[in-house]
Amino acid sequence: MELILSDTMGYCGGVSRAISLVERAIIEARDKKLPVYSLGKVIHNEQVCMSFADQGLKTIFSPDGHEPGLVVLRAHGVPDKLRQDFNRAGFTLIDATCPVVARNLHLIGKKCLEYSLIVIGHENHPETLAMQGVEVDGKICQTHLISIPEQVAHLPLDQAYAVFVQTTFDRILWNDIREQLQMLQKKGVEIVFMNEVCPSSVDRREAAIRLCKKCDAIVVIGGKESANTKALYALILQQGKKAWHIETEDEVTEEMKQYDILGITAGASTPHSIIESVQAKLQEE
Repeated sequence: MELILSDTMGYCGGVSRAISLVERAIIEARDKKLPVYSLGKVIHNEQVCMSFADQGLKTIFSPDGHEPGLVVLRAHGVPDKLRQDFNRAGFTLIDATCPVVARNLHLIGKKCLEYSLIVIGHENHPETLAMQGVEVDGKICQTHLISIPEQVAHLPLDQAYAVFVQTTFDRILWNDIREQLQMLQKKGVEIVFMNEVCPSSVDRREAAIRLCKKCDAIVVIGGKESANTKALYALILQQGKKAWHIETEDEVTEEMKQYDILGITAGASTPHSIIESVQAKLQEE
């Protein structure tokens, strides 16, 4: 069996930054003898989160019932009200929001003064919740959440819209939704598209398509909750390739080794150490 690695996979810049901030927060909290928390999972990788938990990082979802300390805001961003709740409760905030996400949240605050807002995203995904939780002058910016193309038909036609898409949203699904919105444009509805799926996610997906042309089957490594990893897996299946979505080397099977040429790719929150472990397990006799 020959193994071929994707030419683009693993940590993106936003994830690397978030991990670095968590590591610094753990050290600072230890020095100051303070508790250290993350607001939700900093990234969607269970193994990385468990490693941080072993170092004292506790995952919480609100300040209620917790001693004030350092709290790292996850890479996906957080709703403004939740951020304010932590500030009022006396926590020290360390903002690990991905810079691309942070820019989009800032733009939502600006555009909600001029437009009705459409958020293209997965319901209850942390980034989508952050996008729906932007406030201006103490009031939440109202949004229309769209997750599938069919929901576009329910939009009122007497409004002007600014459209924001979750950075890790499935690009094929995003294209289908955008086509539906563009049909409304042709009917005279004013629609402004404010952002795209993150370039890092696009690069990984384009690399996965190239990998499909070289391989008989592909192993996709990443957290089961990771939107960008699930999108990679779905994309590979759409290319007609056999694929598996696994988190660690423990999920490697003998079936995977039966293919002459096997590809490996990984989501943006998958550490290189796990990729190496999967590769080594696949190469075992």
